[in-house]
Amino acid sequence: MRRPSLLLAALALALLPALAGCALVWRAPVPMRALDYPSPRGPARCLVVFLPGMGDSAEDFAKNGFVDEVQQRGLSIDIVAANATIGYYSRGVFAERLADDVVGPRRARGYQQTWLIGPSMGGFGTLFYSRQHLPDVTGVLALAPFLGDRKLIDEVYAAGGLDRWTGPPRVDKLTPDNYQREMLRWLQAVARGQEPAPIINVGFGRTDKLGRADELLAAVLPPDRVYRTEGGHNWIPWRALLRQFLDRGDLARTCR
Repeated sequence: MRRPSLLLAALALALLPALAGCALVWRAPVPMRALDYPSPRGPARCLVVFLPGMGDSAEDFAKNGFVDEVQQRGLSIDIVAANATIGYYSRGVFAERLADDVVGPRRARGYQQTWLIGPSMGGFGTLFYSRQHLPDVTGVLALAPFLGDRKLIDEVYAAGGLDRWTGPPRVDKLTPDNYQREMLRWLQAVARGQEPAPIINVGFGRTDKLGRADELLAAVLPPDRVYRTEGGHNWIPWRALLRQFLDRGDLARTCR
C-alpha cells in the first residue's frame, strides 16, 4: 500500500469534523476529473488550472465567481478546474494524476503558458506541483497556501525569517517526515536565485488563519507579486485577491 505522503498537510489545514466522515472526499478516482471552460473568444494562448481547497471541488470555482473573473476580462485564456481533492494528496498521487490526467493532455494543445491558481490546500498544491513539474508551469497564484505546521513556522520566525532560516539539505523524494521542510527550503532557494521556479505569486487575507505563515513567503518575494486584502480563510477574500492579480499581475499582461 502506498504511504500517504501528504496526509499530514491535510490534517494541518484544520479539517472540519464533518468532512472527516465524508468518504467521497477521500476518494482519488483515476483519471482525475476536471471541468473545462474554454475562452469565449476562440483559441486561447494560455491555460489556467484551478486547484480546489480542502473540502471544495472543481465546481466551486464557477460557483464562487473565479471563472467569471477570468472570462470577463477578455483574456486569451482557457480554464480547467481540476477536482484535485484531498484523496489525491493523502494517497501521494496528486502531482502524478494532475500531470497525467489534467495538465499534460491540455498542454499538448500547444498553449504558450500554463498558470496554476488555488486556495488553501490548492495553494499548497500549486507550489508542490511546480517543484516536481517545473517545465509544465509558467507561474502560480497561491492563495492562502498551507506552508507548514505551527512548530515549523515558529522555528522559521525564530530564525529571523525564511531568508535567515537554516533549512535541511535538498532531498528529491518527499515523505511525510520531510515534505514541509523541503518545500520551505525550495522556496528559500528560489528566492535567493539558487534554484529555478515558475513565477510565484502569493495572496492572503489579513486575518487569514494561515496568514502568519504566508507572510514568511511574502517577505522574500518581489512586492509586486504579493497580494493582500481584508478577510480570513474563505472565498470572499480569495476572489478579491484573484481580481487584484488579474488586474495587475503577469498573467493578464502576457495572456491578452
